[in-house]
Amino acid sequence: MSIGWPDLPGALLLVVAGLLIVAGVIGLVVWDARRRGEPHVLLRVTAAIARMWLALTGLTLVIGAWRWFSGGDTWIARLPIAMEWPAPTCTGETGPFTEPTVVCASVNNADASIAALSFGTRATLALGELLGLVVVAMPAVVVVIICAYAVRGAPFAKPAARWLFIAALVILIAGLGAAILTDVGQSLAAMESLPASGEGPVTAQPTYRIDVPPWPIGIAFALGALGVIFRHGSRLQRDTEGLV
Repeated sequence: MSIGWPDLPGALLLVVAGLLIVAGVIGLVVWDARRRGEPHVLLRVTAAIARMWLALTGLTLVIGAWRWFSGGDTWIARLPIAMEWPAPTCTGETGPFTEPTVVCASVNNADASIAALSFGTRATLALGELLGLVVVAMPAVVVVIICAYAVRGAPFAKPAARWLFIAALVILIAGLGAAILTDVGQSLAAMESLPASGEGPVTAQPTYRIDVPPWPIGIAFALGALGVIFRHGSRLQRDTEGLV
């Protein structure tokens, strides 16, 4: 999610307004839980927020599917291009400078709307976006499940630990897949819509550039470790229940 505004105070004000709306929604959920006399207010509220997050993710999925397959122009962010900087740069000039000055620059991507993009490229980009939404939704799924077992008095139930392992695997695969498919789709879109390298002032990048992010690996490791802890907690919980 990004916010744009002509001046910095206005942009910050929008951020604060958004945070206040979120805080208001959370406060309303807490008030409703207390009004009904819920015994586990924080757990109920946490699960409710996770369900709202899932609902928003589902709505984003529907909007994304319409955007990719409804026909018409397709807007693509960070389309990989090759373009010379409008003014001469990288000339080796060292100054002295009396004010901030660009001495070397290049343009390697642009946001663009492309018409008549092939189905294969749109499908590749759509799948990358879908996998990204799966990554966004998976923590909320785990939170809902863990809260449900915690409300029942079994926070370390075996299914909770199992879902942590599932989430780790899903985020690892979907996170890496989303990044790779998005990069490939962007390159395909550029090669379909722009001249080849050296055939114009703005061309497609001559190579496929695929960035493999490390964060899915880190998150998967953290969730897997948490799953191991929950599994150990499940054994302790079972032993305690046996003593009682």
